Amino acid sequence: MRTTLVACLSAALFALPLTEAKAAAAVAAAAQPLAPISMTGVSDTGDTVELRFDALPSKSGTLTIKGDRSNSPAKSFPVSYELEPVAKNALESPIVRITFDNHQKMTIACDPLSDNCHADGYPTVGGTSFSILWHITRADTKTAQARTHASP
Repeated sequence: MRTTLVACLSAALFALPLTEAKAAAAVAAAAQPLAPISMTGVSDTGDTVELRFDALPSKSGTLTIKGDRSNSPAKSFPVSYELEPVAKNALESPIVRITFDNHQKMTIACDPLSDNCHADGYPTVGGTSFSILWHITRADTKTAQARTHASP
C-alpha cells in the first residue's frame, strides 16, 4: 500500500515515523512538528545554504548562507513557503513553493522515497545563487522521537 504525499512530506519535513499505521497521525501532527526541519544545498561559492521552515500554520522560514567555505559572515533572508496540494491518484512527489523577500520564487520537488530534492531554477538572493540540488535534514530527531514515545 502506498503512503500518501501528505504523509510522506509530513514525515520528511517533520521527522515523523513513516509507517502505514502512523500515516494518518503524520497528517494530523503536521500542524505541530516535533523537531525543526530544514533543507540544505550549496551556493555558487561552495558555501552551505540552509532553508529552515517554521512550524505550520506560519508558512514562513529563513534562508541562511553560512559562509563556511568562503569565510564570509553568514547571511539570513526571510522566506515564505507553501505546500502544493496533491491531486487524488496522482504520482506523489512532495512539492514546496518558496518565495524570497526579493519576490523571486523557487519550487522544490522531493523524492517521496528519499531525502533528495531538486529546485526548478537557480535563484539569486543577497547576491548569491545556489544549486538546484537540496537535501532534507532533520534537526534533533532523537528528541522528536523521545517526545513521540512519551506523549499519551
